[in-house]
Amino acid sequence: MPFWWWNLWRRPKEGEIPPREPSPAFRWFHTESQLDVAAHAALDVAKREAWLELDAKNRARLFRAFLVVSLQIAPLSANPVPLGELGAHLYNSLERNAAGSAIARTLVLLAPGRIRTTSDIVTHESDRAQGTLETGALPAVVIVLLVTACALAAAYIGSLAAEAVNAVNFDDENTKRMLSTQARAIEILSMHIERERIAGRQFPLDEAELSILHSLEDTQRALATAQSRPLPSPFDGATQFVRTAASSMMPLAAMGLVALILLETPQRRT
Repeated sequence: MPFWWWNLWRRPKEGEIPPREPSPAFRWFHTESQLDVAAHAALDVAKREAWLELDAKNRARLFRAFLVVSLQIAPLSANPVPLGELGAHLYNSLERNAAGSAIARTLVLLAPGRIRTTSDIVTHESDRAQGTLETGALPAVVIVLLVTACALAAAYIGSLAAEAVNAVNFDDENTKRMLSTQARAIEILSMHIERERIAGRQFPLDEAELSILHSLEDTQRALATAQSRPLPSPFDGATQFVRTAASSMMPLAAMGLVALILLETPQRRT
């Protein structure tokens, strides 16, 4: 992911009023001295499906960065949005809603259902989670509002990342594939959002972008099926991609064409 995305997210435009955070809400505070570096490394590890090649501390640190960047991209907006506060109101089309929902849904599928929290959660790089935020000079603090299913899931997994070896089953093929596709989707959407920021208007998602997002949603369906649960909703008003009948029939049509060619081939030789 290009470094300009991090500069864009970290620094509000001059004169811009930061979005107000709703209250009351519990929060996940995460401090990371090199969030951009950690996020780049996390996306690379995810794409290579190499989480288990890392030692426990590096895996916890990079996976927390992966969770944070997923929440940053999910709104599909270059404007500041409180992390974790997702809803249908953020998207001007069902397609953009489905794209943001797909990014956010990955987090929900990594955690058990019906998560609740009774306090703030505080994490720092790869350290164990705490219940209070220490005062004084701190590196950049990421604040996630625990008001949606995807935010709760991210905070839950993030808090366990440094303590439980099996917080996420990185050895599961569906999980590895989902995280790998998520990393690619994050990269393409970050570039899409930057093009929109420069142009000052939104663009429809192109075929290449939709292909990766459809693949992500398909992998999520496979993992949900393996977990014996329906495809979860990451936030109120979340949608799924609408597949046209033509696109659904394309694989079957291709298979039929191949079968026809195989049947015809012996006749041509006689």
